Amino acid sequence: MKKIFLFLSTMFMLTSCLTVNGVYDLMQGKGESFTNEEAVSALREALVKGAEFSSKTLSAQDGYYGDDTVKILLPEEAAVIISAIDKIPGGNTLIKDVILRINRSAEEGAGKIVPIFKEAVMSMSVTDGIKIVTGGENACTEYLRDKTYNSLYDLYLPVVTEALDMPLVLNVSANKSWASLMSGYNKVAGYANSVARLAGKEDPMPEVNVNLPDYVTKKALDGIFLKMSEEEKKIRENPFEYSSKIIEKVFGSLLPA
Repeated sequence: MKKIFLFLSTMFMLTSCLTVNGVYDLMQGKGESFTNEEAVSALREALVKGAEFSSKTLSAQDGYYGDDTVKILLPEEAAVIISAIDKIPGGNTLIKDVILRINRSAEEGAGKIVPIFKEAVMSMSVTDGIKIVTGGENACTEYLRDKTYNSLYDLYLPVVTEALDMPLVLNVSANKSWASLMSGYNKVAGYANSVARLAGKEDPMPEVNVNLPDYVTKKALDGIFLKMSEEEKKIRENPFEYSSKIIEKVFGSLLPA
């Protein structure tokens, strides 16, 4: 009888310890202490927080232009312009002006992204929130990028296009400055190519035609997603700095012991 009692007592103590340890594990981020619905809610709130952070950061003066990680340079197609810059009257100044104006346009557009991103985030169909929020440090941002990039591009393109047409620097728009640079180069290239063809040679200076709104939109979105991933990392590292209870609950439970 004593042996049976000791056995049952031991089993009870082990079971109790396992139960306590199980709860402890959940509290220490070693298990899932939230539902998929809660994970989805936390995911959406984290993405909105990321969008708000990106907007505030990138829409500030030099948000793009002063940050080498997101600064928008001339498109690859413009490499031939840079290589032939000495042949273009005022070429170096034009390049600097174009880069400044392009980034100012992106900064202008970044101030308008929050409603666009909120719409995309809230309309996302998420079936496995737990898998996403328990993923890597930028899993939420990458999920948004993967699922909504094309729709975000379509929504953001008109915003960037409008900004490119705005006279943001010295009353000259990015589009006008880019057109001056491109037309100046293409004029020189056209003459050089005509001479080369008369001599039976290949064109030495290929003409450049770039869809600037498309290019800037893609680069601007790259910058936005980069800043969103930075904010997501902060949320994961210290979710208790945020007022959202669902972010605290879900991401807080993922913190290591």
